[in-house]
Amino acid sequence: MKLKTGSGFFLLIFYLTIALSTTAQVASPYQSSYNFVYRNWNNQSGLPQNTVYDIARDSAGYLWGATEEGLFRFDGAEFTIVNEANTPGLYSSTFYDILPVGGDLWASSRNAVLRIRRKVEQVIDFRRYVQGGWIEAIEQDQQGRLWVGTSTGDLFYVLHDSVYSCPKWDAREAGSIETISSSRNGLFIGTSAGLFKLGDPSAKPVSVPRFNGLQITSFCRDNNDEIWIGTAKGLFHIGKDTVAFNESNGLKEGFVNAVYCARDGRLWIGLRSAGYQVLDNGKLITPSQEKMAHDGVRAILAMEENLVWMGTNSSGLIQLKPTLIESSPPETNLAGKIILPIYQHPNGEIWVGTAGQGVTRSFQGKSATFTQGNGVSSNLVLAIYGRNDHVYVGTSNGLDRFNIVTQKFDRHFTDKNGLQNNSVYSLFNDSRNRLWISTRLGGLHWMDEDEVIHSFTIPVLQGRPNLLCAFEDSRRNLWFGTRGGGALRVNYGNNAVEQFHAKQQFPADIVYAFFEDKEGDLWMATEKGLVLHSNGKFRVFDKTVGLFFNEVYRILEDSKGFVWMSGNLGLQRIALSELLAVKHSSSSRVRLGVRLFNSLDGMPNSETNGGFFPAGWAMQDGSLWFPTAQGIAIADHGLIGAESNALNIQVQSLRFGNNEYLPTESIEIPPGVYNFEIRYTNIDFAKASDIQFHFRLKGLDDQWTQAGNRRIAYFSALAPGEYTFEVKAERYGYWSQAAVLHFKVLPHFYQATWFKVMVVVICMAAVALIVMWLKKSARRNIREQQKIIKAQINGQEKERQLISTELHDSINQQLTTAKIYLDFAKSNDKMQSELIAKSETMVNDVINDIRSLCHSLTPPGLKDIGLKEALEDLLSPYLSVGKLQTHLRYDLAPDELQEDLEFNLFRVTQEQLNNITRHADATEVWFEFESDPTGIHVSIRDNGKGFELKKVQRGLGFDNIRNRLAIYGGKMEIRTSPGKGCTLQLFIPHLREGEGA
Repeated sequence: MKLKTGSGFFLLIFYLTIALSTTAQVASPYQSSYNFVYRNWNNQSGLPQNTVYDIARDSAGYLWGATEEGLFRFDGAEFTIVNEANTPGLYSSTFYDILPVGGDLWASSRNAVLRIRRKVEQVIDFRRYVQGGWIEAIEQDQQGRLWVGTSTGDLFYVLHDSVYSCPKWDAREAGSIETISSSRNGLFIGTSAGLFKLGDPSAKPVSVPRFNGLQITSFCRDNNDEIWIGTAKGLFHIGKDTVAFNESNGLKEGFVNAVYCARDGRLWIGLRSAGYQVLDNGKLITPSQEKMAHDGVRAILAMEENLVWMGTNSSGLIQLKPTLIESSPPETNLAGKIILPIYQHPNGEIWVGTAGQGVTRSFQGKSATFTQGNGVSSNLVLAIYGRNDHVYVGTSNGLDRFNIVTQKFDRHFTDKNGLQNNSVYSLFNDSRNRLWISTRLGGLHWMDEDEVIHSFTIPVLQGRPNLLCAFEDSRRNLWFGTRGGGALRVNYGNNAVEQFHAKQQFPADIVYAFFEDKEGDLWMATEKGLVLHSNGKFRVFDKTVGLFFNEVYRILEDSKGFVWMSGNLGLQRIALSELLAVKHSSSSRVRLGVRLFNSLDGMPNSETNGGFFPAGWAMQDGSLWFPTAQGIAIADHGLIGAESNALNIQVQSLRFGNNEYLPTESIEIPPGVYNFEIRYTNIDFAKASDIQFHFRLKGLDDQWTQAGNRRIAYFSALAPGEYTFEVKAERYGYWSQAAVLHFKVLPHFYQATWFKVMVVVICMAAVALIVMWLKKSARRNIREQQKIIKAQINGQEKERQLISTELHDSINQQLTTAKIYLDFAKSNDKMQSELIAKSETMVNDVINDIRSLCHSLTPPGLKDIGLKEALEDLLSPYLSVGKLQTHLRYDLAPDELQEDLEFNLFRVTQEQLNNITRHADATEVWFEFESDPTGIHVSIRDNGKGFELKKVQRGLGFDNIRNRLAIYGGKMEIRTSPGKGCTLQLFIPHLREGEGA
């Protein structure tokens, strides 16, 4: 360990020249102040590796340790590891030395020095300086220089993040640098070759003659400002009384690995392979240390909380804690470990019954065990009680009486003497000096001083429950607790029996013990917790109000005003004043300040459930004895003393994915992170398991969540916004201040205000555009409808013009000529016959022209012969004159087309045929009519000269064709190019049922 301050170097030399011959006194290892509870953590319980080279505590209260597999931080419950896997710039996970300085913690790995606060803040790389060795020791001097010593004897210092070497330091002379300590007068450097003093980095080091060639392992300074030095050949004390300790005068081993000067004046000594010793007021003490007696202690840290930590060679991290609950003293000489009833007679005798090993009597430092072979009826002892000069022992085979005067068991009682059953469950002597005896299956008896057993009649209890315990209240009423039948009360005046069970709103089935407070109210130990009987009403106090366990077996009050309760998880202690306070409280949110004692406090076993009567006793010396599964647990308030109720609550970090944020940082959780956790702790090295945490998230809910002993809070799918996490700790009824963490959840871009405003604007613009589009579409539809109507009008007008032209230019002229012939025939008899013949010819021509005109306007017989025949009739003249070669393929069913659709397809075909004959210069035309499940397909293809579609697609009557198709939702496609002919593709979808053209 490090020597932080020191006297002058010459004073040290003076002390070292004095003869070192004083012999220490070796004290007994059985002093009560050195009765420790040992706990250890190794690589099976969170420690990265079992060799701990150094330990220290930082300014926040965490414990740090150096191992070969990483640097650990410990809060009493969980380990956090620093190694090369999680620390950029670190190239070795082996650590040897730790140095707390102010708010920082320095730690040395093989080839780097780390500065740590809440996290690793800086890594100083020493790989170029440390070759063939490792960093063994670090220290900071009063000028702020960080000194670094290596296993190869090199000495460096770091100033303003730059590394410097000492020009006059000789590594070969020093050997390995084991430890460095700073004082007001310079630097002391302990090496494998001796002790050196260095006043200034540029000065030549001075060797301390007394230690030449001696390996120096550790330094410390005591409360008197005197130096202790651990070496490979013993312990040296440099002060007013210069003393050396070695194997000849008390040390178990001469090689001292570590020394630590505690504030209470004790010196803790860690040995290389023989555990540890303590120097207390000049006496070397070797406490019991079976688990580490042959292990080496490399580092020691004694803390103000009365805890001592040790880093060992192979046992990991060891904690020494003074025992608060002791085991039975050696003089009790218990025959068995499983303890059942405990009783102390008024004369001071202590009687302890066991499960299978008989009963032990202890008195005035002597003990005797009685078994089935020398006095008791059975080795299974279930109950003990006494009166006058007798002690009665209840067993599974009857009741035995011990005569204190003769020191012998002199009487045995069984069912032959009036017992209803030979298994005796409880014994109790009341104020009338009557001994009450309960036996298996609900038997209850009393025995006066005449030693005659009388059965006591009690109400018929369903199931015949066993009577487990007895108690007499201040009104001299007797109470009996049962297993399965609640409680019984026997009135003092008339022996009337009253039963309290479920039908009378009694909240429990089993009653193990009774306790009466100073106000005369009765508390019952049950499987449901503490049941209070006050003013004729019952009230339950259980884990919801602070108990660590509900099932209570025995209630005892100590001399300091505390009430103790035994159970399967240990001993619970509550101040009687607090019980009285909650008794009078009408609040439904009461909280008891309960302290739990278990094996971590020294109990031989936490299972404290004697189960028989009496399952614990308040002794005459003020101690309380309770039975456990591995011996007796003794609660003595003098050992416990005053306890600190200070709590050290910490929020450690917020984590999601591989990201970790500390409370000192500005924390923003990005969008898309739906799950994260917040870690918190209360640094407590005594009993971290007793801490209860409560947290809340302001911004989400102001209600506190009870987290028990869990140290992580999980959150998911928080809405964007700012939040404050608060956590507080509670232990034994005392609360910490809340620790806080502020963070912000960032929104997705679509959750941001600007985006919402933009969406509103876009939506408004979209609505406007849709309205404009609808208006434009409506106008376009109107224009299309107008075009259709116009095309229809134009078609009708063309037909009228055609009729007019035909009538005027041809038919009218011919009829006029015929009239002229007839008029002339009236006056010219000679040519009358000829003129009438000409007139007849003219009239016949007119008839043929009218027939042709009608044929062009309405296909002949379309209604009667169908579309196919009408098309054949349309194409026949072209074939007859040889003007066009026409090819018709018609694959439509006879009833597939409606009449109006047939007419429009005929007109479309007629229109396109006219276009081909007028403009295409084609010699062949192919007409195809077919259908599929989607609709009607029509193709009209010619081998003409084609055309530029973009130039003439609005002409050639195509608008009329489109308009006709539009009536049926049809489509038209034109495929053409110059010299490639033209193909007109038509598609008319099938009309769905209920639709019409």
